Amino acid sequence: MEHLELRNITYGFAKDFKHDPQLRASFNKLTQATYGFDMEYSYLSGYWSDNYIPYSLLLDNEIISNVSINKMEFLIGKEKKLGLQIGTVMTDTAHRNQGLNRYLMERVLKEWKQQSDFIYLFANDSVLDFYPKFNFELVEQYQCSKALDISTKSSSLKKLNMADDQDKKLLEQTIDDSIPMAKLSMRNNAALIMFSCMTFKQNSIYYLENLLTIILADIEGETLYLHDVFSKGPVDLNNVIKLIADNTVKRVVLGFTPLDETGYERSLLKPDDTLFVLKDQVDFFKNKKWMFPVLSHA
Repeated sequence: MEHLELRNITYGFAKDFKHDPQLRASFNKLTQATYGFDMEYSYLSGYWSDNYIPYSLLLDNEIISNVSINKMEFLIGKEKKLGLQIGTVMTDTAHRNQGLNRYLMERVLKEWKQQSDFIYLFANDSVLDFYPKFNFELVEQYQCSKALDISTKSSSLKKLNMADDQDKKLLEQTIDDSIPMAKLSMRNNAALIMFSCMTFKQNSIYYLENLLTIILADIEGETLYLHDVFSKGPVDLNNVIKLIADNTVKRVVLGFTPLDETGYERSLLKPDDTLFVLKDQVDFFKNKKWMFPVLSHA
């Protein structure tokens, strides 16, 4: 383990330690205290992939501060780009305001700026002033939605059970083999999507047998929230929506920017977290009026 001195205090530094039980347990302890979840299930299930790398500072053999990266491959138009999403930024309450996250952020940016096409993150309202100090720029996102007028509902909609091995295997294979459905499409990161599907989205997964397509969706009141669509071949998004919704649903809201926006309205997204992109690399997204797929948030 590397050791370094900050403000006359000696800290340990560790990164990419998922296979170290002691460090992983300490990391999970801080994550649980800060965000209310941990990564142990993800690790045991094989969904803590090599794309997710924590950078941590330790004191007395306990992790007290962390900044993680997620290596994310995106297809933007027809171009493959490597994005680096920063997340799990946290410091133990007893050690805040001592420049620990600043040190880790600067270390991550120095190491990865030249190795990625763009670096980005999502920040909550309490830290909106923090990230511009590192040359991040706020980027607005826009969400597509439209009114619906549907009279019937298909019987081919099957809810998948993530406790069933066959259903889980079907989902994994479909994600792996799916073609892009969005203008900004995350690729080759099934582990991140599966983590969402095995936790907070496990009751939102449906199989459209007629189309050999899996969708993640929720209906709240008169609104259908279509989070993502996974299919091995081209499908008509309008047809997918008709197979999900019934006459009680009056509007569909997409969790991604579709390849064909015909008939959709774009509105400024006002989420719980704000998108920041490193200024030198922000041209990919400025004035595009896109949104990052909701399932790409790490």
